[in-house]
Amino acid sequence: MELKGQTAIVTGGGRGIGRAICLSLADEGANIVVASRTEEEIQQTRQMVEDTGASCLAISTDIREEEGVKKLISKTMDVFGKIDILVNDAGVAYRKPLQDISTDEYDEIMDTNVKGMFLCTKYALPHILKSDSARIVNISSGAGKQGIPQLSVYCASKFAVIGITESLASELAGKVKVYAVCPGGVDTQMYRSLFSDEPMLKPEHIAQKVLELCLPDSKVPSGSSIEVYRPPF
Repeated sequence: MELKGQTAIVTGGGRGIGRAICLSLADEGANIVVASRTEEEIQQTRQMVEDTGASCLAISTDIREEEGVKKLISKTMDVFGKIDILVNDAGVAYRKPLQDISTDEYDEIMDTNVKGMFLCTKYALPHILKSDSARIVNISSGAGKQGIPQLSVYCASKFAVIGITESLASELAGKVKVYAVCPGGVDTQMYRSLFSDEPMLKPEHIAQKVLELCLPDSKVPSGSSIEVYRPPF
């Protein structure tokens, strides 16, 4: 139980990679705050976390909205009194040629994948900085390392995640370890909505990597972007 007593906020925790991360951190004893827009999904995750014996708070949150993020952080502090880990996982994508992406779709991608990460990090940081085990893990993508046809705006957002990760790691050197995890194709609802093939990776594979980065003995340098293209186990 290497994370016992720590509190982790996981955005996009209602399903897929985010849910798997919640369960992985909970298995090591962390208190979990699961955030997503869909109430039914976060309540399902909450029950699964509590079934492990860990404490869990489910907060319906649209991370694109500043007041909603402030409420997320405030409720977390009211219940657990601390924040040690922030995992920015929430994300959306549309697979279309650039000229077919509407401005509303562009805004949804960038506001969720970049602005949402910015807001959660901005308002969680004053509390994370008080932790002796402070971690911020941002879920980017292999599409944040290399452009992919028909995913131009999604790629732009995930490149931005890596840029913010590297910059923030330098700002917070010696205080908070900041990482980006860059998965290849993962068997999630979002991936299945975009592609017809069956990817090798499962959400649990990404959750395992996130857990490794959050453990006290992690030696991975802050600011690293860790690619996960094959199952680690």
